[in-house]
Amino acid sequence: MMLRVVLSVFISGVLCAPSLAAPDYGKRLQVLEPSLKPRLLGKWTNPVDNLVIEISSIDLTSGEIRGKVSPTSGPAAADEHELIGWVSAAPPKESYDNVVPVTFSTTLYEYGTLPVWAGFLRGDKLITLHYLVWPNRPYSWDHISAFQETWTRLQ
Repeated sequence: MMLRVVLSVFISGVLCAPSLAAPDYGKRLQVLEPSLKPRLLGKWTNPVDNLVIEISSIDLTSGEIRGKVSPTSGPAAADEHELIGWVSAAPPKESYDNVVPVTFSTTLYEYGTLPVWAGFLRGDKLITLHYLVWPNRPYSWDHISAFQETWTRLQ
């Protein structure tokens, strides 16, 4: 009897559960142009923490960015770390400044930290606000550091 009740609840939950539809990227405000790939793909660095990121793929349908992060010092320098992010776009508006929004993140598991960069591509630079979430800090209000970084392409 108990098994029948459990199976009945499970089956009705599966059959009645709302389906998780794939995102409709056809509703994207602006289609990502193929010309965006050569502007973002490749290796980038910044003078603040000297990380090297390599953006190796961009899905122009979803805007997903993939690549690697290579720390240049400390315990994390021995390993490459996965990079994942997003790029989006909107058509220019008259009398408005227009940039390409970009975000990316990784995990520096050697430290327990989660760095996130959110910003934009302008010309040949990535201008980002860097958020770094720390698991252990001396004060309860000090778990998130934030600062600006400008990334330049490595040749």
